[in-house]
Amino acid sequence: MRIRPLLACPLFLLLPTLVACTGEEPVAGPTTRTTASSLEQNSPCFNNACASLQELLTVPDAENMIFSNDGRLFVSGGQSVIEVVKTNNEFVAKTVSNGTCNFTGLAIARNTLYANCGDGTLWAGALNQSPTLIAPVFNYDSMALANGLTSSGDGQTLYAVDGPIATGGLPSPKIVKLKMAANNPLKVDNQTTWLDLAGRFPNGIQRRGNLLYFTDSEIPNLGRLNVVPIQKDGSAGMPLVLATLESLPDDFSILSDGFAVSYFFTGQVIKLNFLGEQVDGFNPLTFSTGTSQVMQGRPPLFSNTDLLVTEKGILGEQNSPVGNKLTVVRKVSIN
Repeated sequence: MRIRPLLACPLFLLLPTLVACTGEEPVAGPTTRTTASSLEQNSPCFNNACASLQELLTVPDAENMIFSNDGRLFVSGGQSVIEVVKTNNEFVAKTVSNGTCNFTGLAIARNTLYANCGDGTLWAGALNQSPTLIAPVFNYDSMALANGLTSSGDGQTLYAVDGPIATGGLPSPKIVKLKMAANNPLKVDNQTTWLDLAGRFPNGIQRRGNLLYFTDSEIPNLGRLNVVPIQKDGSAGMPLVLATLESLPDDFSILSDGFAVSYFFTGQVIKLNFLGEQVDGFNPLTFSTGTSQVMQGRPPLFSNTDLLVTEKGILGEQNSPVGNKLTVVRKVSIN
């Protein structure tokens, strides 16, 4: 593909100005204006001094998370996709996948839950059906590993990461675009390659306004957080490196004031501001090796000051206490 330069906004201003250029509100974080002090007070803890960790649920090969607009939490893993529900003041896992698969990225759009599976299938189901149940709706073409997943603002497009490895054969790193049927969120009209990432190892992906962010690595750079604008014609603009990271990242989430990023091998979670600068972070091995995703809590299940962390553990191993769990990080007072 031909990559065009980013226009209209100076590159050195990066995210704040880029978001203003998109003309679309962010899809994550509070929508009301807050002062710096109130934002800090209602933000999660991102370091060992103010954090209390609690294992919430066992989730074999815990991989990804997503909240619905009304605060329902879904988690993917190596066997199933679950919904985290609270019964009699206890958290329990409710399976929502109609079958077993190695589930990876999650997305929600048009009242539909989507889940990628490593075997190259897309699963989906309506959130308003009772019970919520997802099943295969599409087979990807030429995907080595269907991984990270996010949606467009109108919900009629899904963006899926192929990478960072392959379940069989050679990797084919790219971001794939799925055009969903306008009258049916369970039907894929077509699949195209949106951004070719040859020579790179992409992983997680998220959207904020008309910007897509994705983590990857590329020799000799161990890890990066990248940003690429969605052009008015739907094509990919110029990808930019927003942050060079100190360890290999897995997935990440967008906060109201930056990014929460998981470090896969070192068992860490860090916080970046919108300029890509690290402003906080946990010590190495605070979490299990295989830390895969991190997300700010949402009511009614959690407080805004909570962090949720999926700990995958050893790849493919689903029974040991090393990973295989969902952890909640509570913010505590520092004396």
